[in-house]
Amino acid sequence: MLALVVTAALAAVLGFATHRASVCTVRTVAELMTSRSAFMLASVGKSILWACAVTIPFFLISMRALPQTGAWQLSVMAALGGFVFGLGAAMNGGCVYSTMARMVDGEGGMLVTVVGFAFGIAGFVALADAGWLSRPAASLPRIGALIGWATALLLLALAIYEAERLWRTRPRDLRTGELVLARQYRLSTAAMLIGVAAGLIYVIAGPYGYSTTVQQGVEAVLGRHVAPEAERWLLLGAALVGMLASTLQRKSFRLDWRPRPSWLLNLAGGSLMGLGVGLAPGGNDSLVLYGIPALSPHALPTYAALALGVAAGLLAMRRLLGIELRAECRNDLYFGAMQKIERSARQDGA
Repeated sequence: MLALVVTAALAAVLGFATHRASVCTVRTVAELMTSRSAFMLASVGKSILWACAVTIPFFLISMRALPQTGAWQLSVMAALGGFVFGLGAAMNGGCVYSTMARMVDGEGGMLVTVVGFAFGIAGFVALADAGWLSRPAASLPRIGALIGWATALLLLALAIYEAERLWRTRPRDLRTGELVLARQYRLSTAAMLIGVAAGLIYVIAGPYGYSTTVQQGVEAVLGRHVAPEAERWLLLGAALVGMLASTLQRKSFRLDWRPRPSWLLNLAGGSLMGLGVGLAPGGNDSLVLYGIPALSPHALPTYAALALGVAAGLLAMRRLLGIELRAECRNDLYFGAMQKIERSARQDGA
């Protein structure tokens, strides 16, 4: 019971930090394409390093066996799944993190995305049952190759340096409580909170993922998978509670349930995301939170394919729909919501 309470609290912290920093893989790629900067990409990398800085020393000191689940073989289907997921996320205007955050902000379109996600999972099941697609094959995490004192000491040194840097460069006019409740977190601060929380959840509860939890739930309804453990639903719910606490505390909740044509993009994008999660398996959340830190053979190539899918989707929407998604980061902060700029406005020099 204590472990359950601790992991739920960590998931809530993860959700709160993700919401406060506006972390999103689609925004990461959009920033690279439109602003030619990589602040958000750097934060993703830091999250992975923070997770490793927690897990590697823990397994080294405790001598506990590594979790033997959550890793998958690298295959063409896995890379294809990453690309399809990325394409869908671009159409949706947000990845798993952003979909959850914007849904608790009151955006009805993100609930449509979740419905589409379930349709995509059902489509994957139908195609797999027909023999047109193959299910991912399980593998073993390769993190054991990194578990050694040299690696552990290096990661701890980097963690101490980064924590000291964040504290030294904090706004000096704010007290600790004001820093915790700041309307926006620096991307590096969010990366620290996300990575540490993810690493601790991994060593306590093993591999998990929000997108894969929903996937297994949908497949259980269809009679193709054992229902996820109650603990996994609790972690998903706790992350959403953390995001909801963030939006309520800073008074950014805006209920928007008015149907609009753009919801069709959310539905189609969510369907592709669901199909991609089945193929890969996992979305950007699973890959970043434990797939890459645990060195699952499929994780890094699949995440790269996912990023390429996002880029392809953003370019397609720009050329075919006249919509450009932009993201700008300065001084380790994300500025503004994703902007949708019509082609005519761009041609007028806007």
